[in-house]
Amino acid sequence: TAAIEMETSLLPPSQRPSSSPLRRRQLTIVACIVGALCVFAISSWSPSNNLGLAPVLSRTTLQIRAPSTAGRNTRVSARANSHWMEKLGAGAAAFGLAGAMSMGTPMPAVASEYDVLDASKPTTGYIMDDAPCLQKGSEKKMNDILSYLDVGKGYKLDVVTVRKLEESADADTLASKMLDKWSSKDKSNSAVLVLVVKNSEVGLAAGDGFVKALGEDKAASIAQETVGYFANQGRPNQGVSEGVKRINAILTGETDPGAPEVKEYRKERTYKTKEETDVARGASYQVVGALLLIAFVVPMLQYAGYVQKD
Repeated sequence: TAAIEMETSLLPPSQRPSSSPLRRRQLTIVACIVGALCVFAISSWSPSNNLGLAPVLSRTTLQIRAPSTAGRNTRVSARANSHWMEKLGAGAAAFGLAGAMSMGTPMPAVASEYDVLDASKPTTGYIMDDAPCLQKGSEKKMNDILSYLDVGKGYKLDVVTVRKLEESADADTLASKMLDKWSSKDKSNSAVLVLVVKNSEVGLAAGDGFVKALGEDKAASIAQETVGYFANQGRPNQGVSEGVKRINAILTGETDPGAPEVKEYRKERTYKTKEETDVARGASYQVVGALLLIAFVVPMLQYAGYVQKD
């Protein structure tokens, strides 16, 4: 095993075998068990209780003090033993909870690109929502459309969503890998649409027959101006749904609804330039100077008037 690991470490990073999801889940379970053991050990130990010295101190006290204090010392020792049992129960409960969580269903955060690469086919019909980011209702409608394209028109389109990329360089690379794996029979009329949710990157890999029927310009517009546009706005579900609708319309001979209209918002400046700030500062100086002049001159004129009257 050591020789195999050494040979693997000498390979370039691109040629090293990737760890499978099963291996990662096993490591997660082991880490949870070790963490539970640590929680159990910490919760069972308390430096303030001095559990190991309690029996000795109680025996010593029984020999020195009067017999009337023996009951109290016995209660102290019993209380320490009871506290030990409470700590033991808390540690066991923490261990059981951590074990149950580690053996349960993996959370969506565990999902990664490797789950997609290891899949022999899409998980739900023609869709593998590994991100996950698609609504169940939208997923069902898209599967109906994609099934009609496959059975009725002979064009197969698979959709993949992934949270982030870990092995592939970009979304197009992952789409090409899945096209080779999932469309070995009729690759010419097959395609794979990939959406990377983390950076809203979209890739579309298709065979020659699929590209000819769809059109290269339309394919680029669907990937970037439809799916990518909505994904950048935080609406990946709508982006994938609209992209599938456009592909279906083009391949079935209907009118392409086109990319969504991009609304340009004119951002007005909410700050002042240096010149405007200097002008405002100069006006402020003039106002302050005038107020100071009035504050000094008016009392002096009033005083001079009173003196002249006298």
